[in-house]
Amino acid sequence: MKRFLLQIVVFLIFTISFSQEKKVIDSINNLYVQGLNIPQDSIVSLFQRNLNNAEKISYELGMADAYSQLSLVYGYQGKYEESTKNSIKGIKLYEKLNQLDRVADYYAEMGYAMKYRDLELGLYYMQKGKNIAEANDFKNELKDIYNNYGVLKEINNELDSALFYFNKGLDIKLKLNDTIGVPYSWSNMAGVYGLQENFSKSREFFNKSLQRRLVWADSLGIAENYTQLGEVFMAEKKWKNAIPLMHKSLPISLKKRYQNLTQYNYKMLSDIYKKLRNTDSALYYFEQYSVVKDSVHGIRVQEKIAALNIEFETEKKQNEILLQKTALAEKDLEVRRKNTIIFGSLGLALVLGLLGYLLYNQQKLKNRQLQKESELKSALAKIEIQNKLQEQRLRISRDLHDNIGAQLTFIISSIDNLKYGFSDIGEKLGNKLSSISTFTSQTIYELRDTIWAMNKESITFEDLQARIANFIEHAKNASDSTEFSFNIDESVNVAQVFTSVEGMNIYRIIQEAVNNTLKYASADEIEVNISEKQNQYLIEIIDNGIGFDQDSVEMGNGLNNIKKRAREIRGTLEIISILSKGTRIILYVPK
Repeated sequence: MKRFLLQIVVFLIFTISFSQEKKVIDSINNLYVQGLNIPQDSIVSLFQRNLNNAEKISYELGMADAYSQLSLVYGYQGKYEESTKNSIKGIKLYEKLNQLDRVADYYAEMGYAMKYRDLELGLYYMQKGKNIAEANDFKNELKDIYNNYGVLKEINNELDSALFYFNKGLDIKLKLNDTIGVPYSWSNMAGVYGLQENFSKSREFFNKSLQRRLVWADSLGIAENYTQLGEVFMAEKKWKNAIPLMHKSLPISLKKRYQNLTQYNYKMLSDIYKKLRNTDSALYYFEQYSVVKDSVHGIRVQEKIAALNIEFETEKKQNEILLQKTALAEKDLEVRRKNTIIFGSLGLALVLGLLGYLLYNQQKLKNRQLQKESELKSALAKIEIQNKLQEQRLRISRDLHDNIGAQLTFIISSIDNLKYGFSDIGEKLGNKLSSISTFTSQTIYELRDTIWAMNKESITFEDLQARIANFIEHAKNASDSTEFSFNIDESVNVAQVFTSVEGMNIYRIIQEAVNNTLKYASADEIEVNISEKQNQYLIEIIDNGIGFDQDSVEMGNGLNNIKKRAREIRGTLEIISILSKGTRIILYVPK
């Protein structure tokens, strides 16, 4: 038990420590590079150290993010070879981790970094990143990819396409409330308007971008905007208006060591003073431009120096950290002892909780099993009751058929014997005996229908069709002067199942309606139609007889029986009768 608790304690300590280290690495990797107001070498050192820390704990996502930040920093410094090396290392890790959003962003950044060195290859990598981001709807990545893709289109002199992608990126940034990214879109759009010689609109968008960046203290963006506003005045040949803007940008680019922007500012100032025929100033700034240009070309020397400085600084910092760790070791040991007791208690509580959970689960399974057994017994009892009911139903139907059927047949036979056995029976008595015989025969038919319904648990439309057709055949024989027709629409599902009660009531309603028509309507034609409409069945009995006035005629037993049966099956009955034109009885039966 002690060994188990110790293992739990060690595991918890390791997990907490590992989680805290990851949080520190992630927080550094999430820093916004353009807004860091520290020297460029310090920025590189910061992310290089973060990369080393991620490697120590094998935190691959942290390593990949650190490579990404280093690639971006080296790009701003003009160290394109280092930038590309870090980009490739980052991409490989992101692909391994299946971080498609980062892969898309990385390919796009590689393409953007190549815009002035190899535009064709830059467009290839940019499109690759864009396709991955669009396929997965990575909005956060697409906002920057569209913006940078527009820059490549602008360099390729596809100005309309550039504006299209700048606007797409801007829409996403506004929706995501990307306050830092929005000014970049405005600046890029302003640049295109300048190339289209729409200088007032270009200046308007550059100023919008500058005001936002001043609020956020985005030093790189502020310097770029000053230079860009100066370029607008240069395009308008307002040389003197451009000079102060270049002088605002230059100190920032020098302080932040943005070599490319510094070089460009010197070149622009040299060109402006040349236009103003101020040869001394033109020559001075051209010389400064040449010095910076040469330093950019000799960048490999600077890289080696920077690497040595980083190594030295890192070693010095590590020594300082080592001394601090030694001082904290004793305090940490005491804290660990206390933590051991705390984590031991937590471990014990965890074990007890686990045992309680297992017991609870076992009891739960047992209760569930008992419930299922109870449900099974209940189901078996219902089946047994249904079997008994079916047996009783069959016995009753046999008794009805054998006893009452036989007795009714005997009555018919006796009446016939009376009629033919006594020749002096009067006409009135003969007619009465014939009426009794007919009534008894009809009773036998109805008895057979009842037995048929009793022997079925359910009745389909197909069963009803056969029964109704048989009844109509008898009706035809009883009335030679009446034409009968029975139709079931093709849309009706003949396999539709009713309970025996429902089926019998539908059959009796049709039977009662037809009998009423034969008795009272004096009809030449009787139709029975069955169709389906709006989730219900329509059963119509139509005749062309004499009709009746529904307001003045009192409903007899036949119609009252029909209404009662309709209510029993939750149906609705509609009777439409017009004098001298006929009657239509419609039964609506819900599915």
